[in-house]
Amino acid sequence: MFVVCHNGKNLFKTLIYVAGNKLITSFHEMNGTIGSLVFIWSGLEKSLRISIQKLHAGEIPKSSYGISRSLDAWQQAVAPRVNNRPLQTVLSNRLVEMLKEALVIRNLVCHGLIGIKAQFHAEEPEANLTVELGDDKRVLTWSQLQELFDWMSRASWLIDDLTKAAMDNDDERSNARLRSWERFPNQK
Repeated sequence: MFVVCHNGKNLFKTLIYVAGNKLITSFHEMNGTIGSLVFIWSGLEKSLRISIQKLHAGEIPKSSYGISRSLDAWQQAVAPRVNNRPLQTVLSNRLVEMLKEALVIRNLVCHGLIGIKAQFHAEEPEANLTVELGDDKRVLTWSQLQELFDWMSRASWLIDDLTKAAMDNDDERSNARLRSWERFPNQK
């Protein structure tokens, strides 16, 4: 197995390799999860910027700089003015809540990665990333990361549909646009 540890000074100081028969989740695949997370986030940030710009007549308000503030600004802008679009409210609230938790994970990986572990045999523990930032220390398994990427990779489309729904004056058409997202993140 590969194990990368943080020794207090250099992040990638210790690298241990133990030969195995067949890789279940390789070290390179685990490294790829980091790239996938950064790539998906880049797309989400771009989608949010484009949507915020559409919702604010082509301008990006200064109050929306930074990803967390962008999420808040977008959520406010897509919130229905009256309570005649409950699905729009539920979906935007759910998405922002999920993205804020995913942002914590993104920050932990990007700023607090302290270990990467591959899985060589089925009987070994699942491959994972170990992250620590301040008092928050977590082990993020391969399957947890794949589940996260699954819904995050569809979130840009939901951002776009919620933005279009918010800009549409026709309640019926807006609700129809969002019905396929009703079970997000569980719909496929």
